[in-house]
Amino acid sequence: MKLIRENLLLVTIASGILLAWFFPEPGSVLKRWGATSPLILLIFFCQGLGLERKQLHEGAGVLRSLGWGFVVCQILGPILGYLTVHSLNWHPDNQVGFILICCMAPTLVSGTVLATRAGGDTATALILAVGLNLIAIITIPLNLRWSLGAVVRLDTVGLIIKLLFLVLAPAVVGQVVRRRNPLWIQERDRIIRIFPIIALGIIVYLSCSSQAHRLRELTLTGLGSLLLPSLAVHLILLVAGYVGGRYLFGIPQSTCRSLAIVCSQKTLPIAIAIWSIAFAQAYPLAVVPPLVFHPSQILCDGALATVWGKRRL
Repeated sequence: MKLIRENLLLVTIASGILLAWFFPEPGSVLKRWGATSPLILLIFFCQGLGLERKQLHEGAGVLRSLGWGFVVCQILGPILGYLTVHSLNWHPDNQVGFILICCMAPTLVSGTVLATRAGGDTATALILAVGLNLIAIITIPLNLRWSLGAVVRLDTVGLIIKLLFLVLAPAVVGQVVRRRNPLWIQERDRIIRIFPIIALGIIVYLSCSSQAHRLRELTLTGLGSLLLPSLAVHLILLVAGYVGGRYLFGIPQSTCRSLAIVCSQKTLPIAIAIWSIAFAQAYPLAVVPPLVFHPSQILCDGALATVWGKRRL
């Protein structure tokens, strides 16, 4: 039990993936019922509850972090994806799917939760997640155009409304509640910190359950051929985010932890949406690389967050 408590994030994520593999039906039903959005809303409400004034003050000067995060996420990521698929003898479906996920914006939920768990700056993680997703509305089509020759239309207004409603609004409400009831929040600090971890595991379960049939089609050889490049690209982005922020721009260590984790992760829902719009008919199996990339990055960062969280800044 002590081992589980110390590695709760990693255990929760791994449990979500395993449950999706063996028992996908309940997860698929809950996802169709729209259970993901309330969970995301509650996660960021808890993030707002747990956000201290000192963290807000430190997170206010994130212009350098946002600039370097953009370079890592929306410039280096697509370049690495392009170089990877052109150096490997992959099927065209895998090439399209791998470049597609490398062009994506950061995850809205897992990156922020993992960054907080790793001892990173929560305010910076929130700003990076929302800011880079807004910027990516413009950069994703441009990156896909030069890397794949594809022009993709995104629902700009819809995505902005989604970000405001699911991320910013609940975080602001949570912060207001914390300021009005600080003692009540402090008494429930443990619950507030644990709930986002449990909710993240449930979201991983729901996301993987809806695509479990495609994951099961993978062979060990096919999985390995996608898993290693996925981890390599993710780790390069993670190291670039941390080292660049720390030593090129002199960004504080806690902020660099958030920068590294948030900006190296790639969102799966938008990748699948774009695949269904632009590539599903011509490249039906291009959805597989994103499905491999997404859980592998979360497991990797879950282990890293556990290690980082135990180390003093």
